[in-house]
Amino acid sequence: MAVDASADSAAAARPLAIADGQRRAFSQLMRRLTLPEDYGRLPRPTEALLNQTVAGFEIDEERTSATRYIGKITVNFRADAVRRLLQDARLPYSETVSRPVLLIPVWQAPAGEKLWEADNPWRDAWQSRPDGDGLVPLGVAPPSDSAPSLDRLLANSEDLRGFARQQGFEDVLMVSATLKQQDPGNVRIEIYPYHVGGAEFLDRLTTFTSTGGTQEEALLSAAMELSRRIEARWKERTVIDPEKQGQLSAAALFTSLAEWNKLRSALAAVPVVRKVKVLRLSHHDAQLLIAFYGEPNQLAVALAQRDVQLEQNGGFWELRGRQP
Repeated sequence: MAVDASADSAAAARPLAIADGQRRAFSQLMRRLTLPEDYGRLPRPTEALLNQTVAGFEIDEERTSATRYIGKITVNFRADAVRRLLQDARLPYSETVSRPVLLIPVWQAPAGEKLWEADNPWRDAWQSRPDGDGLVPLGVAPPSDSAPSLDRLLANSEDLRGFARQQGFEDVLMVSATLKQQDPGNVRIEIYPYHVGGAEFLDRLTTFTSTGGTQEEALLSAAMELSRRIEARWKERTVIDPEKQGQLSAAALFTSLAEWNKLRSALAAVPVVRKVKVLRLSHHDAQLLIAFYGEPNQLAVALAQRDVQLEQNGGFWELRGRQP
């Protein structure tokens, strides 16, 4: 979070800048966790709320003049306090983080196509997005001298998915940005996303047009807009209403102690899970009673991000580690 403040001295400007950074970080976090239609109901970052929710901050860099303080800070929040605040306000929210997605930016212009080249302006736009962290981590593919050609990647979706897996990703989003108009002060670029993988929420992304005074402005606007669309699609699937609470009985299936521990760790790490009770335990399975927020399908989506499958078999819920 970039901060900047002026006062009679740099020493006096520093706390002003940090306080402003904490307020903006709080508002950014609230918007990141909630749906756009609820933004008008979000709590304001009062001093009392910041005292309750901010765990601390770290100064990443700073510069001063006689009367000015400029820096970058990272604000850390208390997860339990934020969750309690949203629940008390009866605001649906999502804090489930998806598995990372590999994003491959393809730039298409009259001067030629750029994919893996270092001077790809579409990649530059993604890497210069402000506050790029969100519930859907995006790994932007870097320049490369040995990566497959665009024709090869598009010829077979399995080849594209295989390339993503080589990079450590299960999902890949190839986004083509095509320059359609470049009049002085009026640039128009068409954005076409193409997804391969199991993250169904990415399949719903559609083509759109971005405009700007310059090419750089249009591309940055497009990257930010697509990021917002991705986050919105994900939150539509994972947002929970804290007033909706359920429970289900599930058979946890495993073949080793390591697999059982993985299932337990996944359940403990998923925020939508309120409580887990072990009803029965043997050397190959366990019967669990799981209390959670939201609906069973939301619990299944949250667990899937931890490589755990929750599905019904013959009318009974089963829990197991995801098969490679």
